Amino acid sequence: MKKRFLIYLLILISGVLSIKFYESRILNVLWLKADISFHLGDYDRATKYLGKITKQNPNQVDAYVLKAWLEWSQAISKNDNKKLNSAIKTLRIGQWYNPFSFQLYLEEGIMWNAFGNDEEALRAYKKVYVVGTIPYVRMYPHKLRQMGKAYEAYKVMEKIYEKYKDEVTLQCLERIKRELKT
Repeated sequence: MKKRFLIYLLILISGVLSIKFYESRILNVLWLKADISFHLGDYDRATKYLGKITKQNPNQVDAYVLKAWLEWSQAISKNDNKKLNSAIKTLRIGQWYNPFSFQLYLEEGIMWNAFGNDEEALRAYKKVYVVGTIPYVRMYPHKLRQMGKAYEAYKVMEKIYEKYKDEVTLQCLERIKRELKT
């Protein structure tokens, strides 16, 4: 009985390993096809391959970011709301599967900035501030400052400096402080 159990366990482990090997090969091929499509200027095909990557492995944050970027940049160049909605959907799905991956919120903030939607950009950058790391966490106070909320920006930048104690954040903090005095 024990011998039979070990044989079945060995078969199961080898099956799982072969599936994982096969899956990684598929992902590599899809990334290659997405890259080739992108460089050929076939952005729709590139987004399809990136979508297949995220379906195959929902933890592929870079695929969500690149797919969303292609979609929202096409939304701008073609003035296409369907592409914008696709980008939003791509980011939301990526955020659902990877809620602590700041890159997805950063991309969302960049997207909303490009569309001139300060409130949505601020909301996204606040999430970057919560789950991100230096230097990206500074996007939130910079957006606050840009929106005329210098005092709030100063308070947030102060917290960032307390946490990271880095020179760039100190310089940003001093700049906001000077602005508040004028």
